[in-house]
Amino acid sequence: MLAASVTVHAEDLGVYGSTYEIKERDAIDSFKEAAAKKLANGGKEQMIEGAKDRYLDSLANVKTPDGIHAAKANQIRHVDLSETVKETIKDTNGFVIVAAGTKINPLALGGLSKKLFFIDAKEDWQIDLVRRRSKPEDKIILLGGSIFVAGEKLNRKVYLDVPGLHKRMDIRVLPSIASQDGALLKVEEVKQ
Repeated sequence: MLAASVTVHAEDLGVYGSTYEIKERDAIDSFKEAAAKKLANGGKEQMIEGAKDRYLDSLANVKTPDGIHAAKANQIRHVDLSETVKETIKDTNGFVIVAAGTKINPLALGGLSKKLFFIDAKEDWQIDLVRRRSKPEDKIILLGGSIFVAGEKLNRKVYLDVPGLHKRMDIRVLPSIASQDGALLKVEEVKQ
């Protein structure tokens, strides 16, 4: 009630120094006007078509992530996917779900039942490798090339790399085949 009883005054303090009229147009008004002009006369359809074309082009020309290169040797590495929880996680009632410092290995929790083939579809020999070595339940993950061409050549679904998946699985070269080996991730790097 006390807060409601506070009165506020505004008063004119006068003008001190020279004043000038603002001559620039308001930026927001300019943006609104430009957008309205663009949307008029079929501009909306053009914008949608342009966005669709750019998206399809990005799927047809997937750029290989920086730092990923062709395998120089056939080798097998093992990767520990364990993470240490940094902060205690509690439920809505305050009960601890996972304590800080707990080490969690996703392979120990759910496991990886299929192989993951990380490939660059611009290389035909990598497509052939998938044909020779993969089973129908295995997943093909594209890190370069065209998802459309790869899917057509393999006659199966091809997936884009989920942002960060190849980093999380420590994929350094292409092609790489990831599978579970006990509590570790086995990464087989294949040279042409």
